[in-house]
Amino acid sequence: MNTNTAVLAQKALAKNDWPVVEIDGLTLITSPLLDSVAAAGSPLIHAFTTRLGGNSASPLNWFNLGRHWPTEESRQEAMSNRERLCRALGVDEQKLTVPGQQHTTNIYIVEPESACHTQRLPELDGAVTDSAGLPLLLHFADCVPIMLFDRRQKVLAVLHAGWKGTAGGIAQKCIRLLAERWQSNAADVVAAIGPAIGQCCYPTGDDVAVKLSQSVNGDNSLIVQRDGKPHPDLKAINALQLLQSGVEQIDVSSCCTACHPELFYSHRQSKGQTGRQGAIACIKPAS
Repeated sequence: MNTNTAVLAQKALAKNDWPVVEIDGLTLITSPLLDSVAAAGSPLIHAFTTRLGGNSASPLNWFNLGRHWPTEESRQEAMSNRERLCRALGVDEQKLTVPGQQHTTNIYIVEPESACHTQRLPELDGAVTDSAGLPLLLHFADCVPIMLFDRRQKVLAVLHAGWKGTAGGIAQKCIRLLAERWQSNAADVVAAIGPAIGQCCYPTGDDVAVKLSQSVNGDNSLIVQRDGKPHPDLKAINALQLLQSGVEQIDVSSCCTACHPELFYSHRQSKGQTGRQGAIACIKPAS
């Protein structure tokens, strides 16, 4: 491993405690980096949700945003929770884009004429827009939520990175898309990597570990061996992919979703019997 790779790997491993905020009865988490970008004048609204604040029935209690559970009641509750989230953040629920995630590296470009909260968008694990007033929402229950914002070009992306999306380099793919479509400079992009399963709770098979190791250049230090199994740090691997793509400012949440089932939905901790939290962001319209 060369010196530069080692330095970037150490930077990728850094994690921060993020503030928990209460907005209209909802318990939300925000990235200090994105908060500072917004405070400096960028028109950015964002939040990472928790499981607290809603009325979803067991085992989805309480603020489930996913429509994956096979009952009509749960689907209606999810829609109601989405509406409540949008009201709390002051964004237009009727313009909300919610991709149907399938662990791909497919990214959808959201434009004013294509934004519709009732539109079915299957097999998409990323959404990106340069249009104000079009909120983007993706769902998670251990997988890694990533937000990217180009401060100069005012382009926003929200990505879902499970191990397959991470191994496929969805974060790097999005950086390339920003450069090709909007002439973005990676140095102008800030990134937030939200609450997700931590290395502490994520044993995998050797095949998964190999694919994840191959997704970054010349580094496998983000995967450790414990109890005879590899434990990848999915958040750090995504951070390293972004750093190696030229992104310089990355804020990574220290929260492990599996360690805190009282606050987050966790697919592994609950053995699949759980809801979905969300990562939502929007470019704020000019007032």
